[in-house]
Amino acid sequence: MKDLALITWTNTELEDVFSAYFGNLKKYFSELKNSYVFINRLSEVIDDDHLQLCNDENCTYGERLLACLSEVKEKYVLYMQEDFILYDYVNVDEILRCIDFLDKTDCSSIRMIRSSFNTLDIEREKHIYQIDHNKPEGFLSFTQQPAIWKKEDLINVISNLNPRTFRDIESGGQYLGSQVMRELGYYSCFYFDVDSKPRNGRWGCGHYDNNIFPYIATALQQGKWNTGEYEEEITSILKEYNIDINHRGCWEGE
Repeated sequence: MKDLALITWTNTELEDVFSAYFGNLKKYFSELKNSYVFINRLSEVIDDDHLQLCNDENCTYGERLLACLSEVKEKYVLYMQEDFILYDYVNVDEILRCIDFLDKTDCSSIRMIRSSFNTLDIEREKHIYQIDHNKPEGFLSFTQQPAIWKKEDLINVISNLNPRTFRDIESGGQYLGSQVMRELGYYSCFYFDVDSKPRNGRWGCGHYDNNIFPYIATALQQGKWNTGEYEEEITSILKEYNIDINHRGCWEGE
């Protein structure tokens, strides 16, 4: 996995989540060797297994992300956020197969989640499905969920989009990042197998668990613990790491 780096976008305001996020990375993805944390300032609660790259909060989100990416040496990056908490073991062999697929094709990224909008029309390899830009679900080519990217393609998308804020990637449902991908001639895939458990999702937009990268999507909703979708997983994780659920409270859906 020497060519893969895990990159985590986060902020010190979320330090109370770090023990669960980084603890479960170590527990369930011990094979991971290259980890970078894109953060606003150094955090004392992050150990030396993860290289912290500080960014300037006075700059735009795009400028901050690109500055951090410029320090990443690896060819491929797995995008993460601190509330994408693993709850089971990562299937490293399949992750390596995804990287091999990216290496031998012109696909830009493989997302570790299938939305209920995504169809299974174009299966490029076993469990790897291409998102068709010509269909309505093509707007999901670039979402802020875990995905393995060709680093240079991610840099090109961010450079062309030039998002001012974190939310400008998806831009309130307009999915501007996906539009830029289409303009650049890039496409994405997602990993899915039929045994994956469906989740109801927010606002009726469902998704499926990922059996090779089992993570909570996402552990925080509106700053509260997402017990509405992941009560069993979150309750167990918070107990293990002695995190008081009442500090943030629970989000039980809308």
